[in-house]
Amino acid sequence: MQIRCLEIARAALGEPAKRQGAESLWRCPRHEDKHPSLQVNRKKNVWMCGPCVQSGNAWQLAAFLAGISPDDKAAVTAWLRERGLLDGNKRDGGRRIVAEYDYRDEAGKLLFQTVRYDPKDFRQRRPDSEGGWIWNLDGVRLVPYRLPEWKDKPTVYVAEGEKDVDALSGLGLPATCNPMGAGKWRDEYNAHFAGKQVVILPDNDQPGEAHARDVARGLLPVAKAVKILRLPGLPPKGDVSDWLAAGGTRDKLGGLLTAADVAELPRKKSSSGFKLTKLGDLLNEPEEEASWLLEGILPASGLSLLAAKPKTGKSTWARGLALAVARGEPFLGRLTTAGAVLYLALEEKRAEVKSHFEALGARGDEPIYIHAEHAPDGAVAAARDSVTEHKPVLVIVDPLLKFTRVRDASDYAEVTAKLEPLMVLARESGAHLLLVYHAGKSERSDPVDAALGSTAFAAAVDTVLVMKRTERYRTLQTVQRYGEDLPETVLDFDTERRAVSLGAEKCKAEEKRIAGAILECLACGNERTEPEIGEAIEGKTTLKRSALRALVSTGKIARTGGGKCNDPYHYRLAADVSFSCSPHIAGTGEQETKNAGYPAETQTHILVPDVPAENAENRECREQEIGVVRTAEIEL
Repeated sequence: MQIRCLEIARAALGEPAKRQGAESLWRCPRHEDKHPSLQVNRKKNVWMCGPCVQSGNAWQLAAFLAGISPDDKAAVTAWLRERGLLDGNKRDGGRRIVAEYDYRDEAGKLLFQTVRYDPKDFRQRRPDSEGGWIWNLDGVRLVPYRLPEWKDKPTVYVAEGEKDVDALSGLGLPATCNPMGAGKWRDEYNAHFAGKQVVILPDNDQPGEAHARDVARGLLPVAKAVKILRLPGLPPKGDVSDWLAAGGTRDKLGGLLTAADVAELPRKKSSSGFKLTKLGDLLNEPEEEASWLLEGILPASGLSLLAAKPKTGKSTWARGLALAVARGEPFLGRLTTAGAVLYLALEEKRAEVKSHFEALGARGDEPIYIHAEHAPDGAVAAARDSVTEHKPVLVIVDPLLKFTRVRDASDYAEVTAKLEPLMVLARESGAHLLLVYHAGKSERSDPVDAALGSTAFAAAVDTVLVMKRTERYRTLQTVQRYGEDLPETVLDFDTERRAVSLGAEKCKAEEKRIAGAILECLACGNERTEPEIGEAIEGKTTLKRSALRALVSTGKIARTGGGKCNDPYHYRLAADVSFSCSPHIAGTGEQETKNAGYPAETQTHILVPDVPAENAENRECREQEIGVVRTAEIEL
């Protein structure tokens, strides 16, 4: 098997950022690469990186990505071996591929392979669309082995490994196993065995026995019958292949099945069944005091969903929360519960995560435990183990779909099934689980509908947090099962520290902005009617009216007229209010001539920087960069 550049690049860097014909492009890890420049030609099996002035064959690509010399054969070989990329037809470093086991769906389509090595080891890979392999199972549907061959059979034998299954199939017996061996049975396999008679053949060791019982417990609710057949005469760690090699036959196996000592596994009463409490006893229970991870927003032992479109600041917000919780410091002006944090960064590069925590001022002694790579198989079980070990008060999953691997985000039943184990983990461990997720493309008025796909995402959690980014603001809004909802509120971002804080409610911030725009509009011209002001100022009509009334009531502008069709209200600056006239009115689309009669600075609470004329877009961007909010000091 020839090693291909495409497989090497994928194993080291994941999926390509871009494709152009026969070329696949990645961001090169050997230099700061904003635009993908590491190119692999799948047809010619060659590669190059222009900025690095490097190119060559697959071996040279492996050395380049590993950061070692191509002449260091042992180091390059070890790097390839770690990623399962060694040529299976050659002994290389003492390891070779001895078997490839195909896992296919009900229709016979190849989904993935388990590869067996000598010395004994296993790796999984999935086919790409170009005749090669990708050495992970990201996004792949997992199914039991040889599924098309036994899906319509009434009886199925379940062994521990593919070699055993192949041996049983050689006898004409329908047989299967799960991928990745003992302890890796998944709930989604159970439905394939509905109404069948199942015979489980455990290996003769403690992991084999535990695995057999796990499989049996999973299948008992759906199968017609489940039996565990412990084969006689097996050596320690022996399996059904050893039994067959020692003279076992199909007839002998059938005889053992009918023997009296092969008993059906008793259906164990579930300890997690319904726990009924009489209403009177419930009413007499003491009130439970609310416990919060983030005061009033994120409950302890709770589950939350942070939804936003890309580049809105989800990860920035989540890492800021992580550092505050680890230090026991307030976040968004609210108290936090101090404790350890697990941060599962399943999408971003380690360097980016490191850089952000450094910018936030992390010292390194905070109890934050970071996983910055793709999620392992059996991610929920792995997370449960990590929670047991580190006992965190907060677990951040960023992003959710990389963790749960939901195939169809619009499928309510699938989403509910995937999120339920996370809710159970939160409730049982006491940790709060924050799930970072993408918002849909279209704007939704109801924040419950903000998450991409099914409403099951919002239904499953205790708190939905929705972040938005517009031309003027970034905002946060919550919908909560416990506590009071947070109205849409402006988030202030510190660009140097990349930190976030909570500002005013958006409607109040917008009313202040509009008030400042009205004052500037009136400072640059004659008195105006309400329709003229409304046309000149950007914003919602209700907020414009509210700002106008507030400015009149506080005496900052004067109003004349009767407010009728033939005698409309006219507005002008109050006689004792001095205001500078900018060549561009903030919050409008107009250019106004600067009125030299007004001083460059106000003599009220309103601060207007003296800046040179520039177009609206550049002015607004510059003001955001230097932190100027023109209307921040207006008192309504």
